[in-house]
Amino acid sequence: MRKFTLALSLAAMLPLASQAQRYIGIATSNWGGTNSIYLNPANLGDSRHKFTIDLFSVNVGADNSLAKFNAGDVVSNIFSGDNLTNNLKFSSNDKFSILLPYAEVRGPGFMVSLGAKHGIALTTRVRAINQFNNFNQNLYQNIYNNNYSPTSTASFQAGDFNWTAHLWSDIGLSYGGVIYEKKKHMVKGGLTGRFLMGAGYIGAYSKNIDAKYDGTSQDPSLTVTNSDFHYARGGVKVEGGSDNVTGNLFGNAGKGFGLDLGFVYEFRPKYNTYMYDMDGKTGIVDRSKNQYLLRFSASIVDIGSIKYKNDNFQLNAEKSGSATIKASEIADKINSYDTLRMYLVNQKGFKQIDSGSNVATKVYMPTTLILGVDYHAVGGLYINATYFGNVAKNRTKENYGNSFYSQFTLTPRYDIRAFSFGLPITYNTLSKSIKYGAGVRVGGFIVGSDDLTSFFGEQYGMNLYFGVSVPFNKKKPRDRDGDLVSDKKDKCKNEKGVWEMRGCPNPDKDGDGILDKDDKCPDVAGSKTAMGCPDADLDSVADAEDRCPSEAGIVAMQGCPDRDRDGVADIDDACPDQPGLAQYKGCPDTDGDGIADNEDACPTAAGPAANQGCPDTDNDGIADNKDKCPTVPGTVNNQGCPEISVQVKKRLAFAATAIQFETGKAVIKKTSYKLLDEIVKILNDYPDYIMTIDGHTDNVGKPDKNLQLSKDRANSVKNYFVAKGVAEDRLTTNGYGDTRPAASNKTAAGRAKNRRVAMDLKLRD
Repeated sequence: MRKFTLALSLAAMLPLASQAQRYIGIATSNWGGTNSIYLNPANLGDSRHKFTIDLFSVNVGADNSLAKFNAGDVVSNIFSGDNLTNNLKFSSNDKFSILLPYAEVRGPGFMVSLGAKHGIALTTRVRAINQFNNFNQNLYQNIYNNNYSPTSTASFQAGDFNWTAHLWSDIGLSYGGVIYEKKKHMVKGGLTGRFLMGAGYIGAYSKNIDAKYDGTSQDPSLTVTNSDFHYARGGVKVEGGSDNVTGNLFGNAGKGFGLDLGFVYEFRPKYNTYMYDMDGKTGIVDRSKNQYLLRFSASIVDIGSIKYKNDNFQLNAEKSGSATIKASEIADKINSYDTLRMYLVNQKGFKQIDSGSNVATKVYMPTTLILGVDYHAVGGLYINATYFGNVAKNRTKENYGNSFYSQFTLTPRYDIRAFSFGLPITYNTLSKSIKYGAGVRVGGFIVGSDDLTSFFGEQYGMNLYFGVSVPFNKKKPRDRDGDLVSDKKDKCKNEKGVWEMRGCPNPDKDGDGILDKDDKCPDVAGSKTAMGCPDADLDSVADAEDRCPSEAGIVAMQGCPDRDRDGVADIDDACPDQPGLAQYKGCPDTDGDGIADNEDACPTAAGPAANQGCPDTDNDGIADNKDKCPTVPGTVNNQGCPEISVQVKKRLAFAATAIQFETGKAVIKKTSYKLLDEIVKILNDYPDYIMTIDGHTDNVGKPDKNLQLSKDRANSVKNYFVAKGVAEDRLTTNGYGDTRPAASNKTAAGRAKNRRVAMDLKLRD
């Protein structure tokens, strides 16, 4: 044979491969079902789905950086049996990467919303990936491509080489929910835990390959020298073309756990327009509609690995060794991994690490960072931008595992509940080319491609997907008659009514919002406070029955206020700010004499009505409040005090001239003491009276000395009375000198009359 074929190359050298397509045309739809969960589990929160059953979906395709092809020619070559390398246009890249294949089958599974803001999902999936990274094109062409120009000898070097072929399944349990929701802002979080079941893997990696191909002889050979090469496999075996894939797919070949984690932020500037009233409730959020203007999404998916222990082995090339493999020796060993392994182990330069249950290998998942933004342009039109970042690209250089190539996709999308149509435009970092796709969803049926270019020309890849699910979407309750009573609860579905009547009409003739059955004034617009009747002061008493219609009051007071809370309305209360009794028109009767305080001249002392509620202690017919002598009977003319008798007045007049003093002095002569004692008795007989004592002189002598003498003599009389027990405050003295003569000072008789001390009794003021 002209070309040398090795088992490892046969598994990896086909140019058809599948990039990690994500159903971009429909996965970003708000009605995409579980497809959106694979992008970000947080999409379960506040989902547009009430319940969805996933039956199945299939995703296959091709992508590479080695050669362009036409999808129709490839299919034709497969059915005609021609070499797949025919009709390929190889690139000029020294190194290339491919995936062969990425095939995925999803389902069955389901997702269900828990209330308005939370959701859970159960998903199942089978995936197969065969991936080569950084392979040398010259070596590939010499080994595999029959149309490649013959080369007798060739040297090949390759670094950071990695190959992993892996077949596994997983069962995922997802939760997503709203973490924060307030007016314009919503934040959601989600988590998917996966139980990973590996059916089998084959892999190789190397930091350096130094190989020489010799095709000059009849038995071509490949010599590997001074190379760092690691080879391993576990799980599925292939013996003579048969396999046990089915037995291992859900078996015990390998096990592990995976994780997806994501968050979503939604900016909803018109959140209040997505609220409605229904069935007696107001401000209900319409969860069947997308409220956001912008939605930002961030997630990391496929975190985890599968560990293989049973039926597993690893084989390493010695860095300093040299091994030569001839075509004639390996031709009959290609179809058996065990036979191939034993052949390589026996070659100089290879060393088996261990096999069986004594060696374990981790095969890592294709961890990917996904960042996206979704812009709700208008109506059902959206524009989505999504970046897929290869998080695992560095890790898999020295480990077994797969990684997805980074890409950026812009997808204009028309998206409504029953139908979605998206046109993803993708820049792919593997082939450094632009890819065009289309995705269609009708109800639960999906079909599409993230890369259609090779169906209409030549491109580095191709992709097709299709699937079926049974969605039950959230819907705003139907209200065909528009009366804000849902058809489900509306007893009169075709006639506008009210919630209180379960959707049946109930007239409101006066239009005041009070149903006629509850309206006490059905023909006059009124207020709810008065059961449909006018109520200007809104005190729940209709104006027609309100004694105080312009002033808010108490129902028990017929709409009038009662400030002092004494049970008498202010309008009837003679004392509105002082608690009282109804029998006294709301006023109190403090002294309990049967006369209200507001009419009682003596509110704190009981008295008869004839005296306006005041007592008459001395029973002289003059109430105490008007009686200046309340304890001594008197006369009305004398304000309740006893009249001064004529005899007393005469005695006082006599005393004025009878009281004698030593000449020129204020000393009272003892002969006057008897007369003064009589006046003391008069003062004691009239205790409610006060006395004025006025001193006078004749004009003999100097006026100023006369004035002082008159004052001193008046005070001498006062002092005598005080000494006899008369209260000082009842006595008032004055001195007038010779300024008020009672007779002429020209005669001795006249001057004698002018030398006097006049005394007068008066009632207290």
